[in-house]
This record gives sequence, structure tokens and C-alpha cells, in this order.
Amino acid sequence: MKLKDLHNNNNSGFKIPKDYFSNLEESILNEAKLDAKVPSHGFVVPDHYFDNLEDTIYKKATSKSTSKVRTLHVQPWVYVASIAACVMLMFTLTFSEKQSNSISSINNESLESFILDEDLNTSEMATLITDSVLFGREILNNAISDATIDNYIEREIDLEDLLDN
Repeated sequence: MKLKDLHNNNNSGFKIPKDYFSNLEESILNEAKLDAKVPSHGFVVPDHYFDNLEDTIYKKATSKSTSKVRTLHVQPWVYVASIAACVMLMFTLTFSEKQSNSISSINNESLESFILDEDLNTSEMATLITDSVLFGREILNNAISDATIDNYIEREIDLEDLLDN
């Protein structure tokens, strides 16, 4: 709804349930009869509870509880084992054969089956292609003339949409 149409709105958005007022008087009388039969609700506050409530809360909030700080006692062999594991991991990552993680290392059949089976849309496929040199060459080889751009703007873009924003 637009701002200019707000003063014409006759619907407030609130609805009363069907037959609400036909049973209202009866339900109020039933509630009053129930209150007359059961005067106490069952909850009782202790005597003088609210007299010192503020002081009790303040004492609990300001008191500092002390707790024991426990230190971890680690055996010296755990330090030696962790250093050895780090050194082994460093050598494994440094001297291992590097695997090629590029699209050229994947065979064509598995790439085709992935694209066909995954229901990818064009924007998802565009994220898979990251070779900027390929795109750059294509754009340079297929230069678009100014007349083609002008024709596209005249046919496809509505100037009223641009002026409204």
C-alpha cells in the first residue's frame, strides 16, 4: 500500500471472532461465579517478604564468590609428542608431491557428466570458469560498435523506468 492511499483505508486489520458478543455476557457471569466459589488462587507470599527483598538482592549481587583455579598438569612426554607431530606434518606438507587441481587435469567425460547431472544454471556455470585471459581475448576479438550499442538501448531499455528512479 502506498503512502498516498493510507487515508482511504477502511480496514484496520483487526477482526472479532464470530459470535463473540453473543456469548460474552454468559462467559463473564460464569467467571464471576467461579471466583465466588474459589476465592483463593493457592499462591501465598510469606509475611514481610517485600520488606527486606531489596537488601537481599543487593547482598547477593555484590558478594564475590571465590572459586578454585585449577591448573592443567600436562606430562612432559605430551609436549615432546606434540612437537614431533608438528615436525612430521611440516615435512609431509613440504616434501609431498603437489597435486594439480585444475580443470585441465579432469577428463572430459567426468566433467560432462557432472554438468549434465547437477542441474546447474548459467550463473553457477559462470563461476566454474575462471580463466580471465580467455574472456579478455573473446571481448577484444569481438568488438561491439557504437551503432550496435545505440540500437540495443533504443530497443531494450525503457527511458521512463530510468526517469522514475
